[in-house]
Amino acid sequence: MKKGFTCVLLLCFLFSCGQSDSSIKSQTKTATTRPTNEKDIDLKKMREQYVLNYNKPENFESQLKGSNGENVKVIGKYYCLFDNGILVPGKYNLDDTTKTFKTHNFAEHITIIINSDTIIREIFTKQNFEITLPQYLKDYAVLKEPRFEGYNSKLGTFDFNFSVSIPLSDVGEARLIRIFKSGIIEVYKP
Repeated sequence: MKKGFTCVLLLCFLFSCGQSDSSIKSQTKTATTRPTNEKDIDLKKMREQYVLNYNKPENFESQLKGSNGENVKVIGKYYCLFDNGILVPGKYNLDDTTKTFKTHNFAEHITIIINSDTIIREIFTKQNFEITLPQYLKDYAVLKEPRFEGYNSKLGTFDFNFSVSIPLSDVGEARLIRIFKSGIIEVYKP
């Protein structure tokens, strides 16, 4: 009886070892053939979307009333300069830290018209902010996410918010431009 019991135990042990071994092989095979994780896919899509935006200028137009019943129109166009002016080192690239990324500078064209008088027609680029930027942003950042924040009719100022950021990274800083009705432009860091 002891021999039969021992044989059954030995067979169970061997059978379970075989199960473990094949299970481990199956897990190893699954791990090595696993598709790219979701984070990698999202970062790849982020790069593709960024590159697609080169050919998609963004326009806006805002019509306002001034303090003396003036008709105020603010027109903006954000677009790519296609200058190959930026070579971002791999250490900043969220999707592939082993490769550099060549990209372009961007600009924002702003026109402000009060009644029928053009107050300003100006193109803003990263260079407008250079005095206030750290060297790494001067070298690798682009002008991004321009926003018209509003018109202060009491002060006669138009406020615009920009991000000066390194593409495909989380590195950047906000900058503001205030344009006075007189045409004076102030650039500052918030």
